[in-house]
Amino acid sequence: MRLDNLKVNSLATIAWALFDAHGDKALGVADKAIYDLETEGMPMAADAWRGVKSMVEDVVLGRMDREQPTIH
Repeated sequence: MRLDNLKVNSLATIAWALFDAHGDKALGVADKAIYDLETEGMPMAADAWRGVKSMVEDVVLGRMDREQPTIH
């Protein structure tokens, strides 16, 4: 998966869904996905999850609005 093919709103939706499902543990879920994908030899997919994790961090820290996400 390439992040440049996804719109900000799509990434934000994924980040918020992960947060809604796992709360503050969403960062750990993202870390595990990154680790598992790297272990399986899927570096591009792991990179995509790094992008999602970055947005989840913004959600957890209250830096990203659910309705109008922006990337700074």
